[in-house]
Amino acid sequence: MEREEMIERFARFLREYVSDDGDEVYLNRLRDLLTLTPKRSLTIDWTHLNSFDPELAGELLKNPEESILAAEDAIQIILREPPLLREEEFKVHARFYNLPRTLLVKELGSEHINRFVQVEGIITRVSEVKPFVERAVFVCRDCGNEMVRLQRPYENIVRPTKCDSCGSRNIILDVEKSGFLNFQSFRLQDRPESLKGGQMPRFVDAILLDDLVDTALPGDRVLVTGILRVILEQKDKRPIFRKVLEVNHIEQISKEIEELEISPEDEQKIRELSRRKDIVDAIVDSIAPAIWGHKTVKKGIALALFGGVQRVLPDGTRLRGESHVLLVGDPGVAKCVDHDTRVLLADGSLRKIGEIVEEAVERARRRGNLGKVDDGFYAPLDLELYALDARTLKVRKVRADLAWKRTAPERMYLIRTLSGREIRVTPTHPFFTLEGGSFKTRKARELKVGDFIAVPGTLPVEGKSGRYSSTPSAPLKGEELPPELFVAGREELREFLRGYFEERGSLREGSIVVEDGVETLKGIMHLLLRFGVKSRIREIKTGGKTSYRLSISGEDAILFMERIGFRRLSRAEVLERLPPAPGNELEDLIPGVEELLEKVGVKGKAPGKRELKRIVERLGEKKTPELGFLKLLAESDIFWDRVVEKEEYEPERPWVYDLQIPEHHNFIANDVFVHNSQILRYVANLAPRAIYTSGKSSSAAGLTAAAVRDEFTGSWVLEAGVLVLADGGFALIDEFDKMSERDRSAIHEALEQQTISISKAGITATLNARTTVIAAANPKYGRFNRHKSLPEQLELPPTLLSRFDLIFLLLDEPDEKVDSSIAEHILRVRRGESEVVTPKIPYDLLKKYIAYARKNIHPVMSREAMEELKRYYVRMRKGFRTSGDEEGVQPIPITARQLEALIRLSEAHARMRLSETVEREDARAAIGIIEEMIGKIAVDEEGTLDVSILEVGKSSRKINRIERIIDIIKKLESEGEFGAPEDEVIEAAKQAGIGSESEIKKLLSDLRRDARIYEPRAGFYRVL
Repeated sequence: MEREEMIERFARFLREYVSDDGDEVYLNRLRDLLTLTPKRSLTIDWTHLNSFDPELAGELLKNPEESILAAEDAIQIILREPPLLREEEFKVHARFYNLPRTLLVKELGSEHINRFVQVEGIITRVSEVKPFVERAVFVCRDCGNEMVRLQRPYENIVRPTKCDSCGSRNIILDVEKSGFLNFQSFRLQDRPESLKGGQMPRFVDAILLDDLVDTALPGDRVLVTGILRVILEQKDKRPIFRKVLEVNHIEQISKEIEELEISPEDEQKIRELSRRKDIVDAIVDSIAPAIWGHKTVKKGIALALFGGVQRVLPDGTRLRGESHVLLVGDPGVAKCVDHDTRVLLADGSLRKIGEIVEEAVERARRRGNLGKVDDGFYAPLDLELYALDARTLKVRKVRADLAWKRTAPERMYLIRTLSGREIRVTPTHPFFTLEGGSFKTRKARELKVGDFIAVPGTLPVEGKSGRYSSTPSAPLKGEELPPELFVAGREELREFLRGYFEERGSLREGSIVVEDGVETLKGIMHLLLRFGVKSRIREIKTGGKTSYRLSISGEDAILFMERIGFRRLSRAEVLERLPPAPGNELEDLIPGVEELLEKVGVKGKAPGKRELKRIVERLGEKKTPELGFLKLLAESDIFWDRVVEKEEYEPERPWVYDLQIPEHHNFIANDVFVHNSQILRYVANLAPRAIYTSGKSSSAAGLTAAAVRDEFTGSWVLEAGVLVLADGGFALIDEFDKMSERDRSAIHEALEQQTISISKAGITATLNARTTVIAAANPKYGRFNRHKSLPEQLELPPTLLSRFDLIFLLLDEPDEKVDSSIAEHILRVRRGESEVVTPKIPYDLLKKYIAYARKNIHPVMSREAMEELKRYYVRMRKGFRTSGDEEGVQPIPITARQLEALIRLSEAHARMRLSETVEREDARAAIGIIEEMIGKIAVDEEGTLDVSILEVGKSSRKINRIERIIDIIKKLESEGEFGAPEDEVIEAAKQAGIGSESEIKKLLSDLRRDARIYEPRAGFYRVL
C-alpha cells in the first residue's frame, strides 16, 4: 500500500469513526490531548480500525513502521483541520493497542521480526532514563556544512565518515541542533503463572521512548504492543541476532487478581458453594488432599490464601491484610527409594535411579553448583521421563529438574503387590491411594496388606524402530532382557513378544503362562504394559525348588491376542482353550469410590474400570464434579494394585535417592508411581497468582531486589526479586532459612511495611511487595528438638520470626511415638467412625473461589467479633500477670502483634464464607488457630505461655536468669585478679535459685557465645 493512500485512509478513519453511541471517538481524544491531558500520544484501538478498514488494520500488522508513521502524519492533518485548527506544531504519537492476538514472551520467534506484536509479561528490570538522539545533526568544522542522520534506538549510531561538501573528516555532533528523546529500556519476562511446570521463563529486552518512559516499575504485569527488532550480537562473530521490542504502547494489567476469567455461571457456582454449612472444612480438605493429616496447617494456609482486608488510615498509614505463614518441618529422609530402583525414561529405557543421581551429583560437583542439605546433596538435572498427570490421570512425558541423594534411614520397607511388583522405599515415602472418593497418599510405614496403590496400567512409550535388530527369539532362560529391547519400536517389540511366548508360553488354567527367571519376567511384564496388557508374576515352590511364573488372564488375555498374538495360533483357537468367561487374577477394580457413586445415585461395591465406564455413560447428562472425577478414573491410565506383603529391612547402602518433578511430583519406577509431594507445591498450583522459589537458589535479585549491570545498555538497572514480582499475589519460599544475609535484612520491611526500599549504584527506589508469604524452613540441627525453643533451632532471627502470623511445626516423630495413634486413626477410618470425608471442591472452581473472594469480599468487623477478640486479649494478658518470678521481666502470653494477626485471620475466615461481616464464629476460629500455634511454639521451661520466645528468642524466665547471672559476675569481678571465678559464680547462682549446676554452665556458655561475657583466663569471667 502506498504511503499517501495510507495517510488518507488513516485520516478518514480518525475523522469518521464513531462509537455505537455516536461519539466521534478519536476527534474527542485529540481535543482532550490539546486541552485536558498533557500527553503526546493518541491511543487507537486496533479492533476499531479493523471494523472501519480491515485492509489498513492488516497492513499495520505486516508493515508497522510505515503504517505508524502514516498514522502520525494523518494526525497532523486532522489537527490542522476544523474543528481542531491547531496552527503551531504539536507532535502526537499514534499508539495502537488491543491487537487480535496476545503472545507470551516465549512464543516470539523469527516469523515475528519487523511485525507488529502484542506481548504479555512481567517487568523484571528497568534502566534509568537517558537521552537518545533521534535526529543527529553533524557539523563539518572546516566548512560549516550540516549533515542530518536519523538514528534508531536499537542500532549503533550512524555518523558520516566525511563531509558531504568538502570531504573533510573533521566532523562533530552538534548537540544544540540535534533532536533528543527520553530513552529507557526494560526487560519483559513470561509471567510465572503462564508457564506450565518445568518450563523456563523467556525474556526480551524492550525500549521505551519519549512519553512512555517511567510508565512501569519492576514487578508490574504489562501488555505491550510494539515492533520486534533484531540486533547482531556484538561479542559474537556468528550470524546470530538478539530480539528487542520497540514499544509502541504499554498498558498495566491490574494488580488485582483478575487473570482468572470468572463467568456468570462460575459466580453462581461460587455463591452456591458459599451457602454450604461445611464450606470452611470443604476448602481446608481441598488443600493438598493427598497429604495425610495436618488439618490445622491446611486451615492456616487456607486463611492465608483468602487473606484479610488492607486498611488505609486517614494519615496514609497502610495496615496490611496479608497473613504470612511459616512451616517448620523435619527434612527427614523425605521420600526416597533404593539405589537399584529402575526409572522409566522418555525413550523407554530403564535406568537405576542411583546411577542417574550419582552422575548428576558428580557433574554438579565439577561445575561448582552442588547443593547441600543436612543429610545429603541435591544437583540440577534435565531429564525427560514419564509421570502421571494429576489433572488428566494419564501417563505423559515430564522433565525432572533436581536429583536428590540423602543418607539412608536405619530401616526401610520392601513393598510387594499382587501383580508381583516390588519397590524398596524409606518409611516416609508416600504412595497414591484412593479413599473416600479422593486421592490421598499413604506413607510406606502406614500402608497395610490389603491396601490398593496406584501403578501404571499402560505405558504410552513409542520407542524407535531399528533399535532392536536381532532375531526376535527368546533370550536365554533367566537372563535380563537386552537394554536395546526397551527402546525398540512397537512392531519390533510385538515380534519379540510373539516369538518369546511362542517358544516359552503355554495355555493352562485359563491363562497364557510362561516360566522363566524372575529378572526376565519383570522385563516381559514391563514390555507388556506398552500394549496395555497387565500380567502377574508368582513364585512357585515345588520339591524344594523355586521357579517363577508369569500369567495373563481374563480381559488381559483377550487384549494380548488382539494387540500381540501368536504366530501359529489364531485368536479364535486361543480363546477356545481359555474358559468362556475368563476370570482375571488381576481384577481392574477402582477402590474407595463407593461414597462418590452413592452421591450420583448408584449403590454397590467397588466397580471395575469397564463397569465404571458404563455407569458414567449412563449418567452422562448430569454435569456434577463427582461424575467428572468418576469419568477421569474410568478413563485413567491407573491400575490399582493390592499390597500383599510389607517387609521391614536394614538397608545395605548408605544412600537413598529421589528426583524432583515440578508440578506433577511423581515418576514411574519399578512400574509403580513414585510420589514426592510437598504442601508448598500444592499451594503454588492453587493460589491465583503465586511464585514458587527456594531461599537458597534465588537469582541475583534474590527475594527482594538488586541493582545489576544491564548487558543491553551497559548501565546499572533495578532488577526485581521474588517478593516484588509476586506483588498482589503469593510468594511461596522453600528453604527460607537458607537465604542470603542481604535478603534477610531487607525482608523485614517486605513482611511488615509491604515495600522494598533499595539504594544501590545510584538508584534509590521503593518497590511494592504487597505479598502473602508462605515459607518453609528446616531446623538447623536436622531434626526438631522439643526440649529447645524454636528460635534456638532456626537460622532465622526472632525479629523475622515475629513477622509471621502463623508458625506451624510439621514434626516427623520417631516411629514408636506415632505408630499406635496412626494405626488407631486408620482403623477408625476403616470402621467409618472418623469424620465424613467431604468431597473435594474441584481444583479450578476453588482457584476461582479464592480469586473471587479476594477481589469482591471486604468484610467489616461486627460488634460481637470485636468483643470476642478484646475479651480474649485482655483475659490472656491478665491471667498471667502474677505468674513467674516476683521481679524482672514478666512472661507475656500474647502481644498487640498477635491481636493484629487475630484480626487478619478473622477477616480471612469471613472471606472463606463470602461474608461481608466478621461474625463471632470467625473470631473464635482465629483464636483457636492462634492458641494452638502459641501452645506449641511459645511455651517456656515451666509450661507457661510466653510470646517473648518468638519476639526476643528467649523466654522471660531465661532473660531474668541471664540478667541475675550477669549481676553476680559483676559483683564477683573485683574479687579475683582475672575476674569472677567460675566455681564462685556457680555457687552464688545456685544459692540464688537460678538452677542446677549444668543449667548454670549452659547459661554461661550461651553468654560467652553471645559475647556478653568473656574469659580473660580459663575459669574466670568478666562482663563485656
